[in-house]
Amino acid sequence: MAELNKINQIKKLRKKAENSRNAYFMLSKKYRLSSSLLHFLILIGSTVVAILTFANFDVFLPMIKNLTEPVYKVVIGLLASMVFIFTVIEEFLSLSKRASEYESAGKQLTSFIRYADSIEKRTNVTNEDIDHLTLHYTLICETTPMIPDKYFLKAKRHLYRKIEISTALEHNPYMILWLYKLKKMLIELKKVEKDEVSNGGNDEKK
Repeated sequence: MAELNKINQIKKLRKKAENSRNAYFMLSKKYRLSSSLLHFLILIGSTVVAILTFANFDVFLPMIKNLTEPVYKVVIGLLASMVFIFTVIEEFLSLSKRASEYESAGKQLTSFIRYADSIEKRTNVTNEDIDHLTLHYTLICETTPMIPDKYFLKAKRHLYRKIEISTALEHNPYMILWLYKLKKMLIELKKVEKDEVSNGGNDEKK
């Protein structure tokens, strides 16, 4: 019984770590994409400003007949200001740095999960093993960035869906994944509709 409790403790720690790892990788991906988008906008904006600066406004007269030199300069100024603002935002938010921090935290938890797996496979798991594993997880949590509730819950939902699909695949390896997901979604929608109807009926009785 004691051995079973130890294994359950390991599994609980591993599940927590898996959930946090998924959240960290989600956040890393989000900030990496945001950083890349800002860099792209800054690059395109800088290129356009450089081209417009070295070109004369009369080059664009065939396309924009009412264009004047003052308006042309104002447009260049506005574009340059936008590029500057995007640069300041990117520098202030440190998106690339934050993406790297979240990715590093995810990798630490991946190593922890592997370590937890190796302990679980041992023939004799001691209390010292559990204490060391718990301490290891606690230290990781203390030294890594906080996870917003929104992403923690999103990662948790993703993890349980992954486990559910994995279990279903064990019973039916030829299962069509998108069809299975659609079926589950329709079932959930029916449950929601049923609950709404039930709650509506209760309100009428009151």
